[in-house]
Amino acid sequence: MRRHAILHAAVLPLLFIVASSCLLCGAALAQQKNATFDPLKQLASEFPDSMKLKNNGRLLEFCPDNTCDGFVVAGTVSINTLKDFAYLYEFFFSDFVVLEGWRSNQEAKGAAQKVLSKAEYSNCKNTSDREAARCVLRGLSRGGTIRLIFVRYDEGARNVVRRNITEELAEKPISKNN
Repeated sequence: MRRHAILHAAVLPLLFIVASSCLLCGAALAQQKNATFDPLKQLASEFPDSMKLKNNGRLLEFCPDNTCDGFVVAGTVSINTLKDFAYLYEFFFSDFVVLEGWRSNQEAKGAAQKVLSKAEYSNCKNTSDREAARCVLRGLSRGGTIRLIFVRYDEGARNVVRRNITEELAEKPISKNN
């Protein structure tokens, strides 16, 4: 019996260390997987060659035709945050008609939900994904850190018009897919 108690005393701490290590590894792997998640890959799979990252990651344009939604970052906004912003905007608020079918795609919806579930956006939990996205986009664009532009390529010229993100995120009729 004494030998059994000594064995327990030696094995239990080791089991605890192994179990703790497994939990930490699992959490680290989940965090790494979330950090490498690129929602724009989902959009690009449906609209190949429509996404362009320019100016050393300071400008992202989504151009399904000769017109584009553009996203310009200032300061220290990461490329991953810029991609999250662009994806949420395109999924929930862009007025490109070609996006209607894509929005009903389960993979597209899943990518939007995955972006919204990121820890850095947890203060924007809401009753609907659209409202949560509105909260995230307002927060990220506050102070001009991310700006929205409209770009049109005509006859070889690039024409840019700055758009008001507050107006773009204002209540609009919700489409049947959102």
